[in-house]
Amino acid sequence: MKIFSLPIKIVNLVRRLIAQLPPNNIAASIHNFLLDEYPRKNNNETKTSAPLVAVEGVEDPLYYGLFAILSAELSKVSGSQSSLLLTRSINASIGTSPIARLERSQFIGWLTASQWWRANKPFINGIGYRSQSYDHPIGDLVDGLRSLFLWGKLQFQNNKNISSVKIKDLPVGDLIIDSYLRFRPAPSFCISDWFVLKILWQAHRDIRRARRYFNKRRPALYLTTYATYLEHGIAARAAVQAGVKVLSFGNFTRFGKELTTEHWFHTPDTRKYKEQFENISNNYSCLAQAEQLLEFRLAGGIDSATSYMKTSAYSGNESANHDVHGAVIVFLHDFYDSPHVYDNLIFEDFWSWICFTVEILSSSGVLFYVKPHPNQISLSDEAFASLCKKYPDLKILPSGTSNLQLAKAGIKCGISAYGTVIHELAYLGIPTIACASHPHIAFDFCRTAKTIDEYRSFLLEPGVSPISQEEMRKQALAFVYMHNLHHNGHDLALRKQFLELWKSAHSEINPASELINQFNKLKNLPEFKLFINDLAYQITNNGKSKCSNHQQLKLS
Repeated sequence: MKIFSLPIKIVNLVRRLIAQLPPNNIAASIHNFLLDEYPRKNNNETKTSAPLVAVEGVEDPLYYGLFAILSAELSKVSGSQSSLLLTRSINASIGTSPIARLERSQFIGWLTASQWWRANKPFINGIGYRSQSYDHPIGDLVDGLRSLFLWGKLQFQNNKNISSVKIKDLPVGDLIIDSYLRFRPAPSFCISDWFVLKILWQAHRDIRRARRYFNKRRPALYLTTYATYLEHGIAARAAVQAGVKVLSFGNFTRFGKELTTEHWFHTPDTRKYKEQFENISNNYSCLAQAEQLLEFRLAGGIDSATSYMKTSAYSGNESANHDVHGAVIVFLHDFYDSPHVYDNLIFEDFWSWICFTVEILSSSGVLFYVKPHPNQISLSDEAFASLCKKYPDLKILPSGTSNLQLAKAGIKCGISAYGTVIHELAYLGIPTIACASHPHIAFDFCRTAKTIDEYRSFLLEPGVSPISQEEMRKQALAFVYMHNLHHNGHDLALRKQFLELWKSAHSEINPASELINQFNKLKNLPEFKLFINDLAYQITNNGKSKCSNHQQLKLS
């Protein structure tokens, strides 16, 4: 029967491509809901005096609905018009099979993106640009030659880590690495792989298109999902460089996080958390609130900070069979997750990080265990099996082992590139080692290496605690408060509703009607109206906010 599998896949692909709208039942339900809420208008009219809002067009029902609502509501309040950026390219498929190559092709990309454009057309005024188009063949050819030259150059440089590589003065090295790991897919980055050349070529093309659009059209606002990978990161960074206000809706600590040249990651900017907490009067009560939340998590609960996890890291009880007293625990990440979602990671990928860590700890005679990520994808299971084959003497803890039990058993230290386990262990009095600008970077309870040599020195003395256990616990609670609770009521309400929306979109059992119900709740939330009104004021007044944190704005 395998002989028929490829033709059947091709037939199914053709059937999907000839559909007028995206062949996605949830997207179709959202489309009908949006048409009822926002009657179709004549979007062919162009008002040059109206503020322009650029919108990332992704093939995701959640963000399709969210951005359509944001665009329509902003238009009602400010008279703005909107432009869709269709960034489908490398992200069109995972793998290098014939089907994957076909799905990534320019023609298939154009057909699929056109379906999502037709779905957006009643609420969006036009297309800003397409990452895959036939509009500039000569420019694409030149970009291909430039990519080939850069690819060859990078393979002969002494330092193979390309995280800091720039193309036309735009930092893209981290986006290239993460896109390779995710869509090749592979647990480790390989500069000599031809797939890197394909990514480099797409990066050149995207930069040229994004720069032309943002520098020429100068939208007042750009709405993006995330800021990782090529399809999100290049447009977001090009917009920021062009002086455009950019809002990302890719994390749960802030509904619409503004990106800047100092921090253009969709993850929260936490560098001033400690300073801000110390400026709060009577912050002892804040510590009590944080402790209640953290104790809930340690008891196996999943809060907003860990909502992406299907299983809590504190819900298991499998550590009884392992004597971990005095041991170092290395907490693995999902090998295919974006390793550069936080800045300044000193390794190219999680594979090189764990291999370096294992080899240094092993050579120094340190007792250590490795614990797999409790929510890693199946591909990471294969990568972990390869890791065990490479290091057959590796001591492994089950992924269901409770971190609370590990702490009670007397572990010496925890090691993570940038995980949430860092502040959780600090609360339990356990020192940690990290190697990226993790969310806890403002505090002192974690030793964070800025270079490979510094990381090696930390590993050779894993039991060193930078501050007392009492101070670690206090600072961990301060972090939890700043990260999860330090928002005014308006922001917290938006955060909470966006989280409910995200959960509905990613639920395997909830029907489309529940997702639409959550969209309705968001749209009718008084705090959402305040958010829209303030944003409308900003885009019509050169970015100046009418109020601080949407607190004083009156409902229209």
